[in-house]
Amino acid sequence: MTYADTVKFLVAMIIMMNPLGSLSIFLQLTHRYPVIHQRKTAIKCGLAITIIMVISIWIGSQLLDILGITIDSFRFAGGIILLLTGLSMLQSKESPINHTPEDDIAAEERSSIAIVPLALPIIIGPGAISTLVIASNDYPNLFFKVWLSLLCIVLALGMFLILYYGSTIARFVGESVIKMITRIMGMIIMAIAVGMLANGLAGLIPALR
Repeated sequence: MTYADTVKFLVAMIIMMNPLGSLSIFLQLTHRYPVIHQRKTAIKCGLAITIIMVISIWIGSQLLDILGITIDSFRFAGGIILLLTGLSMLQSKESPINHTPEDDIAAEERSSIAIVPLALPIIIGPGAISTLVIASNDYPNLFFKVWLSLLCIVLALGMFLILYYGSTIARFVGESVIKMITRIMGMIIMAIAVGMLANGLAGLIPALR
């Protein structure tokens, strides 16, 4: 795993986690909570994000083998998910795959929203899980899996800090800036998705190589 591969992985995961967009949803779901409750939710969410990502890195490929799904099929399907997510971000809409109005209603009925729907599927949605599983399959060596796990811990820590200081960040950044950054990220994630689709299709149909 080269330096460029590491940067590409980090960029893809940051875009898929969509920190500012996720922060907007977090504040929307917790606006009735006192600050101390918001921060407790952020702590639980950070831990849940870490666990979900590390599990995806270590046993994601094995689950595909058990289900009889090839990595090329998964890569192609993941590309479609990323493409839809990127298109939604480009249009400044919340991803239809990651978040729905029903999530808001269900969240209000739960005592804690840290794990569902915040950690899964809003922050770590199908696109992020696809990226993790594909990365672990491309770099199956034990050292690289440990390295990917450490990167995931760093990503989770960063997401936790954004949520923990969410109210302050939102006031400083502003809604218009959040939308602009979301659109830029949408373009980048669509470019990554096209590459995943091309590689997946080439794997499924070797004649295209």
